[in-house]
Amino acid sequence: MVKYILLGISIVSCNYYIDPKLEEISNQKEKIVLVDIDAESDEYMGERKKFRDSLIKMVDKIKKLRPSVIYLNNSFINSSGGEKEFATELNRNMATISAFELNDSGEEINFTEDIKNQIGKTIKGRFYGRADNYGFTGINFPSIEIVKKSKAICSSKYYINDSNEVEFVYSLNRYKNYEFENCPFTVVNEYLISYGLKIALDKIEGKVALYSINNGKIKKIKNLNQIFEKKYNAIPIKFKTFRKFTGKEILEKEEIKIDLGYIYIINTLDIPVKVKYNRMISNSEVFGSMVYTLLDSITR
Repeated sequence: MVKYILLGISIVSCNYYIDPKLEEISNQKEKIVLVDIDAESDEYMGERKKFRDSLIKMVDKIKKLRPSVIYLNNSFINSSGGEKEFATELNRNMATISAFELNDSGEEINFTEDIKNQIGKTIKGRFYGRADNYGFTGINFPSIEIVKKSKAICSSKYYINDSNEVEFVYSLNRYKNYEFENCPFTVVNEYLISYGLKIALDKIEGKVALYSINNGKIKKIKNLNQIFEKKYNAIPIKFKTFRKFTGKEILEKEEIKIDLGYIYIINTLDIPVKVKYNRMISNSEVFGSMVYTLLDSITR
């Protein structure tokens, strides 16, 4: 009897601390801003070093708005020189999240021992010892200076269904003996740090789950709403529209009025993506909707 009573108290206590957090997240889950560097913005920002200087200026303006997370949909694999200076300035005062590239080229570029030593640290992923034949065959990382200065480096991939539509968000991307966290999960987990929460794939059940983190101890709270799609656990994307700026608008506006705490998604390659109902939307809207979907799923 005592054991049952103690268990009941533990569950009530857990819910007492978790429920207010989930309610607050539910109220904040649409606080996402998209910044698209479209063709006009790209021309305005210039090439190579000038582009990077413009990007630093843009990110600095966003940092003044006190965001919760800044994600750059860019892998910075085409070095323009001055990597250390660029990495330092881009991540000054508030470090950013950006991506590396997975592809099917069959080539490894800049996959050095220094880079491998960052996997499980800044690079969100792990070595898991079993080579899979269904993962990507090529990998390309930015410079070690960018990796070390960043808040996180992740792999950004979305997959199409039989109708060539993006429909689901997946937790992991695989390359040989490695699995890497998909960037929407990385962005959400960075946002959840202040709440003492995280989402990850439960390796035992094979389901994406919500966890609490307290004094280094991780405790599973619940599985997220998902379906089993082609042998992978996938979460159906809830597509939303968000407040959006172009890169040129951010750079030219003297004053931008946005409340603090927003997640900013800076999209450096603006391309259309097919989604359900035969609609075409920008890849930034797809990424933003993935982030929104994950935040929404943990509050249900």
